[in-house]
Amino acid sequence: MIGDPRELDQAGIAYLARLTDADLRALVRADQVSAAESDARIRALRREPALILDVLDRPATSAAVLNLAGSRARAAPDRFALISPFLMFAAAIHRTAGDLSASAYAPERTGPRLRIPLFDASQLSAYLSQPRHRLFLADLLASFAKISSGMVPIGGSPRRRRWSDADPVRLAVLLDTVPMAERPPVWRRLGDLALFLAGVFPDAAERLIPGQAAASRLARRTGLDPDTGPDRGAPDLLEWLGAGWYQLAADHTRPADASVPALREQAEHFRPARRVLNTATDRYLLPIGSGWLAAPG
Repeated sequence: MIGDPRELDQAGIAYLARLTDADLRALVRADQVSAAESDARIRALRREPALILDVLDRPATSAAVLNLAGSRARAAPDRFALISPFLMFAAAIHRTAGDLSASAYAPERTGPRLRIPLFDASQLSAYLSQPRHRLFLADLLASFAKISSGMVPIGGSPRRRRWSDADPVRLAVLLDTVPMAERPPVWRRLGDLALFLAGVFPDAAERLIPGQAAASRLARRTGLDPDTGPDRGAPDLLEWLGAGWYQLAADHTRPADASVPALREQAEHFRPARRVLNTATDRYLLPIGSGWLAAPG
């Protein structure tokens, strides 16, 4: 079990709050124990939630959960009935953490179906060694298992515009409809979306933000300085936008708010988080099938 004991306890409580009874049964099923022993182990996880992270770190457990998710996705339309999206994504993140801890390099996407090795796996492993980072990434993925959208009025006019948290341009519509004090949650969701697109669906990201001109327009519209963006492709542009949106959310949230340190950390560590998601997606999420996550656009 890796991480500070106090943080492990806090993360374990957070994991337990997100897991269903079926999730807990799936976690202990990997060892093929009897029903009585399974019930005893579930009770132990409830008493000491930090053990959940230890269980997920075991390759046999994460493999069993991912195999279960994959077979469920292929076999039935009600694939979420057996285990929750959160458990499936947590298993993928924990399995990726184990992979990176045993490797000198991690693949970096340079184009559709093109990967090159970068010898920085130790940096990504260090990022994942923090339980709060593993929880953040699993939460992020689970939050996009179902896309949210709707219509909002524009100013005092009867006109309405559609917003969607699958498209950064449409999500930015919400910034036009709320006062400054209510914008931090929108900036945070924009940061989440940038990380999700760059990490899981980079091809879709390139369609939604095709170049520097589009990124600059979006930056100006959402409160960022358009002149500070990189003169490179979609992954770098999304890193710049996403980190900037997380920073805006932190800067405009009350300093005493408990979310501020996490927002600043997400801005600072956008790149390693993106690269972990790239690895997890290539190795575990895409093989399961698109039913768990639908590509935007």
